[in-house]
Amino acid sequence: MKGIIVGLGARARSWIEVCRRNSDVTLIGYVEPVEERRTQVAEQFGLPTEQLFASLAEAVQDVEADFVLDVTPPAAHEAVATEAFAAGLHLLGEKPLSDDFAAAKRIVAAAEAAGRTHMVTQNYRFGRLPRTTHRLLQEGLIGEPAVVTVGFYRAWATRPGTHYTTMPYPLLTDMGIHHFDMLRYVLGREPLRAQAQTWNPPWGWHAGDAGHTAVFEFEGGLVVTHHALGCSVGKQSPWNGEWRIEGPEGSLTWEEEHLFYTREHPSDRRRREEIPLDELPLTGQDALLAEFVAAVREGREPECSGRDNLKSLALVFAAIQSAKEGRSVELAELLE
Repeated sequence: MKGIIVGLGARARSWIEVCRRNSDVTLIGYVEPVEERRTQVAEQFGLPTEQLFASLAEAVQDVEADFVLDVTPPAAHEAVATEAFAAGLHLLGEKPLSDDFAAAKRIVAAAEAAGRTHMVTQNYRFGRLPRTTHRLLQEGLIGEPAVVTVGFYRAWATRPGTHYTTMPYPLLTDMGIHHFDMLRYVLGREPLRAQAQTWNPPWGWHAGDAGHTAVFEFEGGLVVTHHALGCSVGKQSPWNGEWRIEGPEGSLTWEEEHLFYTREHPSDRRRREEIPLDELPLTGQDALLAEFVAAVREGREPECSGRDNLKSLALVFAAIQSAKEGRSVELAELLE
């Protein structure tokens, strides 16, 4: 499959490496409106000048591609998607799907109208830790979980002037989508409502609130608490966060990227063991790209399709709306 990558910032350079590792993918167009950035990427990766373009319109006119890889900021995603679908191209787009929920729904509708494959890069769910945990829950190791707690504390987005430091609710919007999507995948359940409070501590360097506590109710009465601080200068969490999943037969915990099963009750012998993580042929971005290619070739909906990802993104916007309005927000309000 031949692709055009749009947006040549730092994240794009990672995607170029991923594409080069996949024998089924060849990038034939590199789009970036800033000439200096185009030149830097061309020099770094040894790109021919005829593959460099200032706009997607120019690239579509000059090269014959199968898909677009969108690595632009969230505010630009709708414009890129609209242009890609109009040109008959499939789309693999960076998360979040959009920084506006109405725009996200329009993107999904445009993909369906064009009959094109559309996938969002939720690479965290393709890791060994969430994949193994999902399997163990499906197998019933701890019974039906009822309580989940996720903590995330990082000195995050420290470079001044980026959209991460200037946008409102940066941690919910940019990092929250990773964890909220993993929750849906790992638990195998859909969320129903959200209640959240957000804030900034006095030393914070983000313009928008970078701290939050959000409580989500999922199907079956399962309650999830997600608490986070994006300007933590204390003990740093792994990027996946620290998880605790409680069921009637014990707990599964993510501790510094290790997975533990624990059962402790006065009537039982104490049991605690580290569970080896499942071996996977590919993980992260590599697994995600392989899934996208397979879905296009097989004519099926991919994991993390735009349509499905709306449910993950709804958690983000329901939490933001809850924080603004001081009330519990039903996800149906956004998804209808």
